[in-house]
Amino acid sequence: MSSATQTPNPNTEKKGFWQWLTEDDSPEIGIATKESLPDYIEGVKSEFKQIEWPSKEQVYKEFFTVLVIVAAITAIIFVIDLGLDSLIKPLTAK
Repeated sequence: MSSATQTPNPNTEKKGFWQWLTEDDSPEIGIATKESLPDYIEGVKSEFKQIEWPSKEQVYKEFFTVLVIVAAITAIIFVIDLGLDSLIKPLTAK
């Protein structure tokens, strides 16, 4: 018996990520066919032109709303933590 090294079979099927990467996209799941990079970039540019961006005033208003809500939740958690700490400290003190 000789121990010859096996040559890889070029007809073997790819599996996992490489199969997904190289296979044709399935039209039944609504994915368009693969396109070249310049075509993809042009598509992204055209989609970005269709976005309705918020006004500067709306961004400021929503930013400060989030800031106030985060501060309020932080304060509530801080008060709860202080209360629980004052309840637990007597139980653990020796």
